[in-house]
Amino acid sequence: MIHFLVRQVRRWRLSLFEKVILANTFMLLGEAQVGFWVTSHNLESAHYLLDTAFIVVATLTTVVINFILLRLSFRPLFSLLATIRQISAGETQLRAPLDRHVDTEIGELALSFNTMLDRLEHTRQEQTRLILQTQENERRRIALELHDEAGQNLTALLIHNELLRQQLQLLPQQEMHPATRQQLEQGLLHLNQLTQETLEGVRILAQQLRPSVLDDLGLAAAFRWLVEDSTQRLQLEVGLTLEGISEEVHALPPLYETTLFRIAQESLTNVARHAQVQKARITLRQTEQHLLLQISDQGCGYDPARAHAGSGVVGMRERASLLQGTLTLRSQPEQGTHIDVCLPLPAQATSPQILEEGRSYDPEQSSTNHAYCPGR
Repeated sequence: MIHFLVRQVRRWRLSLFEKVILANTFMLLGEAQVGFWVTSHNLESAHYLLDTAFIVVATLTTVVINFILLRLSFRPLFSLLATIRQISAGETQLRAPLDRHVDTEIGELALSFNTMLDRLEHTRQEQTRLILQTQENERRRIALELHDEAGQNLTALLIHNELLRQQLQLLPQQEMHPATRQQLEQGLLHLNQLTQETLEGVRILAQQLRPSVLDDLGLAAAFRWLVEDSTQRLQLEVGLTLEGISEEVHALPPLYETTLFRIAQESLTNVARHAQVQKARITLRQTEQHLLLQISDQGCGYDPARAHAGSGVVGMRERASLLQGTLTLRSQPEQGTHIDVCLPLPAQATSPQILEEGRSYDPEQSSTNHAYCPGR
């Protein structure tokens, strides 16, 4: 009987207020019927005892039923409150549970809350996407200006310096003191060397801002350039393994290529700065459904529970989440650090010609630890 009434109440989709009113109405009607029966029978000596017992039992029954009813009705609200606290603590991917058996108002509140979170998350991702795209465009513009303006000016300075040196050599010996001539030649030589170093620094800076190889030759070539650049600039020996990555230019959407390249670039920079090791490994693998990237080292590591992630790790996670992917960082003291990135592959990039046989590029020919796709 009780289960039947519960099913009927759920079917009626009553609000909390209506449930409380309905329950109290039934209880008052029942108490009135029992009270009418008691007063209609002449029970003499037991009359007052029965009245008192009836009032006490009716009161306790009313309190217990209201407590149970309110407790059951407010349970979804407590669950919603717990979800809000978890989201406030940083677990922004959580959503309030929806149950068709809960009260209409609480269900609408949970649905509205989830809708609001989805809209906020969508807005945040769009803003982050716009910021990152603007950063990449600005990096590309600055890199081009460095290459075209500063590079050309420094090249012209080199040519002008060489012309001055040739003119100095053509001057007759008697027109200039030998010590002065030697001093000028050394100064021009030093100026030439300094200009070449500055030109090389500008070229490296332009490549780091936006590697032209990423736009011109594609992701695989960009990763090979990153390995060579890390060896020369960071003194970091990097093993690279590419599996299923097409050599075609822009076989993947540019946003995917930029995301993977920037995550790998930032990870190698962190290895060089903090890992206290001179070796690292990159594995980039493409399956039928995912792009998997792993960057690992055997350095000093750290305890993620105690150390707060820097802006670099936060930025890498933001880039991965923009493509509905995940980034997992695993590290322990004295056991190295492992970064695993999993990006769902876009539909237009799953054609057979892209899923070709992988190529491996490894200076040490050491073993490969494949990245895994963490569960979402």
